[in-house]
Amino acid sequence: MRCEGWRRTGGAFTLGQVEWKQCEKEAIVMLKVKQGKEETLPACLECWNECKEKKIEILGAEPLIVEG
Repeated sequence: MRCEGWRRTGGAFTLGQVEWKQCEKEAIVMLKVKQGKEETLPACLECWNECKEKKIEILGAEPLIVEG
């Protein structure tokens, strides 16, 4: 399952237009967050850590089960 994190590049204080790109890594958890509204989304470790760094309210994290 692909991570649902999004990253912004360009725009204020940098050259180029604002561009949003979805993370291409595999998700490791279902992350429940609150940013105005509550959402549960798949996230990779890098995006999960970015949420913590940006002080996004994390309500829960449930590991994804990898079969194989």
